[in-house]
Amino acid sequence: MIKKLASAFLIGAFFAAGLATAQVMVRSIQFSQDNSGPIGVDATNNIYYQQGIHILSNTGTPPVVSACGTNTNVGTDFQGRITQTAGTPASCTLTFARTWGTAPNCVVAPANGILAALSWVTTTTTLTITQTAANATLTYVCTSQS
Repeated sequence: MIKKLASAFLIGAFFAAGLATAQVMVRSIQFSQDNSGPIGVDATNNIYYQQGIHILSNTGTPPVVSACGTNTNVGTDFQGRITQTAGTPASCTLTFARTWGTAPNCVVAPANGILAALSWVTTTTTLTITQTAANATLTYVCTSQS
């Protein structure tokens, strides 16, 4: 009996330690007929955020940028900033950390001025950005139906 209690205590302590290092959630969304919460849903399932609410994305495994000269990426599959500090490659490929169910719709914009040319294409696993500037900083936001 004591061995079982000791092992149960150790397992409980292990899980508690894991939870202590995770993101602390202070509220959850409860969909009800009370429309006074910070997030609203209308009759056709459109979601509305009240003013002052931020949408945060998971900071788990980041996507990987390749074929882009010397670069850094600060972001997630949902959004990020790619800073290219050397070279003028024809394109950069961002490989998402998780495969999307369908190819996401992404918006890419230069963060430091207007570029002469900028285009991009997505698949379920990558965002490929083509641009012509040296030392460009690009921001992206991607979302998908699945």
